[in-house]
Amino acid sequence: MTHAIAVQPTAWTSFDEHGCMWATDMRHAYAIAKQWGEPCMIWMCPVHGAPMKWCRATEITDAIADLVFGV
Repeated sequence: MTHAIAVQPTAWTSFDEHGCMWATDMRHAYAIAKQWGEPCMIWMCPVHGAPMKWCRATEITDAIADLVFGV
């Protein structure tokens, strides 16, 4: 695996590897984001390098994820 996927609320302005929830794939990431009950950021965390904000999970993107991933 070349990266990991993490989810945390967007209100947290910086990545928190201990407070975030780790996902097995994007489908799982969107499911985790729904559980938070608030807008979340999905982070890509490469094995080598700094974590990067990947996409925002909101009501709108959750609806798209439902269509694409069947979350």
